This record gives sequence, structure tokens and C-alpha cells, in this order.
Amino acid sequence: METRLKKSIINLYGLPSFGFQLFVSMEVFYFAAFLTDYAKLPMALAGSVLMITSIFDILWVPTAGVILEKSNMKWGKYRSWLLVGPPFAALFFILQFSKIGSPTLNAIIITLGFVISHLIWNIYYGGHIALNSSMTTVREERIAMASNRGMFNSLGAISFSLIGMPMILALGKGNPPMGYTLTVVCTGAVMIISYYVLFFMTKDYAFHGTAVSTGKSEEKMSIGEMLKQIVVNPPLIGLMLGELGRYLGRFVIFGLAFYYFKYVVNNLAAITIFMTGLNVVTFFGAAITNPLAKKIGERNTYILSLLIFIIGLLAVWALPMNYISFMVIMFIAYLGYGMPDALGVAMYSATVDYGEWKTGKNARGFIMSLISFPIKAAILVRSVIITAVLAGAGYVANMKPTPVLANGIKDGIALVPAIIMLIGLLFIVLLYKITPAKLVQLQKEIADRNA
Repeated sequence: METRLKKSIINLYGLPSFGFQLFVSMEVFYFAAFLTDYAKLPMALAGSVLMITSIFDILWVPTAGVILEKSNMKWGKYRSWLLVGPPFAALFFILQFSKIGSPTLNAIIITLGFVISHLIWNIYYGGHIALNSSMTTVREERIAMASNRGMFNSLGAISFSLIGMPMILALGKGNPPMGYTLTVVCTGAVMIISYYVLFFMTKDYAFHGTAVSTGKSEEKMSIGEMLKQIVVNPPLIGLMLGELGRYLGRFVIFGLAFYYFKYVVNNLAAITIFMTGLNVVTFFGAAITNPLAKKIGERNTYILSLLIFIIGLLAVWALPMNYISFMVIMFIAYLGYGMPDALGVAMYSATVDYGEWKTGKNARGFIMSLISFPIKAAILVRSVIITAVLAGAGYVANMKPTPVLANGIKDGIALVPAIIMLIGLLFIVLLYKITPAKLVQLQKEIADRNA
């Protein structure tokens, strides 16, 4: 009989996400700046590094899923990676923020650091996510852990926004590039500790969802069978496309925020408040997701959340606003981003059950690793959209604001993300039809079949 989860595990399931977010925020905010201004790479070389690393960043998502699914170390199929992966990822990530040798040699070292660290962290990140469904089949426990992860994720982002640059400047006195390197060392240590805490806490649940603890050889799935799990799983396809729309809309908003505050509302200083406020709102969105999803279901909560976000964006687009009213409306609307952010893990867990029900095979590690794919794809596509918006508005660096420019940027930061998210919402409505009752039915049929 499966052991019910301890409250401490449910409450601290998201702790690794705090460390991970604190760790990777260095790349999110400062990687391009480090290449050009601190590693002193020529612009063409820096551009090549960014292009090569972006390609690998996408390729590593399914690759990591395959490795995770085929691996089976002695501390539990998914849990083992919490122990093995973080130290090696941190070591190579340090190389990504290092200044060593000539520009060409430095570019090679940085690229290798990126490529190796990202492959490793995609594996143990997927292992952490997979524990949500492997440790328990109880829907309420899955939702609670997913919501908890969303809150820790937001806390990590908030923490880095507060301490990131001060730490870089303090550690880099007299040697600015070293400030980046040492900050990665510090945040990497926090990340490793956060994963190790959960690793040691979950010893009693290491083999849930696997056959390893019995000593039997586990049936291995081929790569073709893993890929088939996507094709025959409409809820998974709908969720991935819905998440792609949500993340892409968010990244477009982030990318155009600078231009909006500078050229539309003429208050660039307020952007710091805006960005920090969005992270705080995401935390509160995650906090209210748990009781709401348990009451009306994950699918309905997701749909409601995106509708709130879309309506808020359309209000920003349609109504005249100063920077204060813009931020107020956006903070309210951004609850619609924070709530699905806390639901993703539980919803992906349900698609694992659907895939096993459909095919008779469980590809938990592979499917749960795909949670990163919409993020990577959105990062790649956002640059095209942002460039198109600015070009369509006639933007030239440091130009004087014009009505055409202001309207173009306003369309880009509000109307374009609203349309993108609406398309994503339609995929959720049409394809993701796993309700609480349906999930119970799937799990019962799987249990009966296995028995």
C-alpha cells in the first residue's frame, strides 16, 4: 500500500525551485550583458554564442527526458538526480560566467559551460518535477505540491531581483567579471543545498511509481515509444501549446516593458517597481491556486486565470493610462499568469496518467521533462515578435516619442500578448479535458489493469 506523503514533504517540495530560480536568474538577466561588457567578446562572437546556446537549450529538453526515463540509479529513478545533478551543473555553470584567455577561447569555454550545465540541469529539473506524480496519486497532494513549487519559484525570483546585482558589485570590486563568477558560486551552493534537503526528506518515497525497489529489471521504453506518448496524448499537446502561449505572452511583455516605460508613459525609473511587483503578484497567485484548484478543478482554474490575464491586457490596450494605472491593472491581470504557473506540475502529472491509460506504458520522466519545452520555444520566438513590433512602430534608438511609436509599443505589450494567450487558451479548452472525475477514472482503470 502506498504511503501517504508527510506534510513536511508537501510543504518543502518546492524548495529546490527556490534554489534553482535563484541560480538561473543570473543567466536570465545578465548572460548577454556578461558576454559583451565583462567577457569583452566582440559583438559577432557574442551573437554566435547566444545563437548556438539557444539551439542546444531547446534540443536538450527532449534529450534530458530520454536520459531521465532510461536512467535508474540506486537512490530512486527520479530522486537520484536530486543528489547527482546539482553539483555538476553548478560547476559547469561557473564556466559560463568566467573570463579566461583570449576572446575565442573564452567563447568556447562559455559555450561548453552552457551546453553541459543545461543538459545536466534539465535532467535533474525533470527529476524533481516527476516526483510530483511518482510519489503520490492523490490529486489534492499533487495540487498542493504544485502550488507550493510556484510560491518557492516566485520567492527565488524575488530574492535574486533584490540581492543579485548588489552581490555582483560587492564580490567584483576591482575585478567586475569575478563578481559574476563568485555570485554564481554562491547561488549554486544555495541551489545544491535546496535539492539535497528534498533528497534526504524523500528517502521513504524514492521508489514510488517504479519497480526498482523490488530488484526487478524495469522495462525500458524506446525513444519511439516515448515520442508516441506525445502523439496519442491530446491533453499533453493542448497543455504544451497553452503554456507556449502563456510564456510567449509573458516574455513579450517583459521584452517591451523598457520601451513602454520610456516612450509611452515617460517614466523609465518605474520599471524596477513594475518588474519586482510582477514577481510578488506571481507569489500571491501561486498561494491562492491550491484552494481554488481543489474546489473547481485544475482545468477550470487555468482557464479562469488566462481569461483574467487576457481581459487585463485588453483593458491596458483600450484605455488611456499613466504609469500608475498601467501597473495597477497589470498587477491584477498578472494573477492570471501566477495561478497557472502553480498548476503546471499537477496538470502535467495528469497527462502522465492519461498517457499510461492510453498506451499501457508510463513515460513519467520524459513527459514531465517537457514542462521546460514551452519556455525554451517561447524564448526563441519572442525575439522575432519584439523585433517585428518595434520595426512596425518605426523605432530608432533614443528617438523622440511619437504617437505612431507609442501606439505600436502599446499594441505590442498588450494586444499582441492577449491574442497569443487567447490562442493558447483555445488549445487548453479544446484538447485538455482531464477533469478531477476523469483523472480518478483513469487512475482506477490503470490500477485495475496493473492488478
